[in-house]
Amino acid sequence: MSVLRESFGYGREDVAAAVQRRAADIVTTALDRLRPADRTVAAKIVAAQFVERCAASASAADWEIAAAWVDVACARYAGIIATQDVIGAALDGVAKTLASTPEADTARAFARVRHRLASASAVSKQPVRESNHHEAVDEIDIVLDGLLTRLDQSDVLTAEHSRAVGSWCARLAKRLGASKEDIVHLTRAGLVHDIGKVMTPNEILNAPRSLDDEEMAIMRRHAEEGARIVLGVPHVAYLAPAVRNHHERFDGNGYPDRLKWEAIPHVARIVSVADAFNAMIGRRPYRPPMVPSRALEQLVQGRGGQFDPDVVDAMIDVVTNHGDSRL
Repeated sequence: MSVLRESFGYGREDVAAAVQRRAADIVTTALDRLRPADRTVAAKIVAAQFVERCAASASAADWEIAAAWVDVACARYAGIIATQDVIGAALDGVAKTLASTPEADTARAFARVRHRLASASAVSKQPVRESNHHEAVDEIDIVLDGLLTRLDQSDVLTAEHSRAVGSWCARLAKRLGASKEDIVHLTRAGLVHDIGKVMTPNEILNAPRSLDDEEMAIMRRHAEEGARIVLGVPHVAYLAPAVRNHHERFDGNGYPDRLKWEAIPHVARIVSVADAFNAMIGRRPYRPPMVPSRALEQLVQGRGGQFDPDVVDAMIDVVTNHGDSRL
């Protein structure tokens, strides 16, 4: 049994709940301790993610969860944000919140986390770039990472699917001759196209059967919910059309806006094909995966009705020209 596990013994849901209740205040206080230039959206997300790991650590009585995350975060965000300062300030807030928690040896638990933070700081000495230089690419990706973390926590299968759709969107964009900027845009759109499913009940997401009409109506809300989520985050608000309209149909019978043909945003038409293809070849609670050849047949059947014909043709080319052994 690890030192960290011994600190709390069995999992402490009361300790985890105390952290979760104070999470917003802990993050705000942590940001207030940073230099004004370092109080970015990315810093806020990293602080919030760390507080979430602290709650998970308390619940599992294993603070190695938070300690290991520190290693990853410090390496991933080095030179982008003041990672050590952000996490250190958040850790102080968590420690203060739990200082009066009975039967919890917080000093022993936090010692390991502080040690990992100090070690990461010694290794990573890259200076943080000034905020007007690092916002565009790096900070957007941290925001996306935060959104995908939410999706992971809500439903791992949906998160796996979203990452795969992002990859398919990148391949499709290259095949369609998109610019580097548009390839990045499409990849990001694919990554968050299903973010609205964090609002969908798990019993509907993971139903091992076909959904009834009422359940399907709830499921379909994820497109609008997702658009609202990304519109609420300035760095990724530009992805809202792809998120909202990736279930529109080329014939006008999709949702939520029943857009038709060229009225459907081009990025949404690409995400639609990538989404459908990966959904068919992926595992689902209610059916086994299709082989890619069968999934391509389904895309062809929907060509010009459900899907943009040009995007379907591009997907066929991407899949058949990349030597998938399952075809």
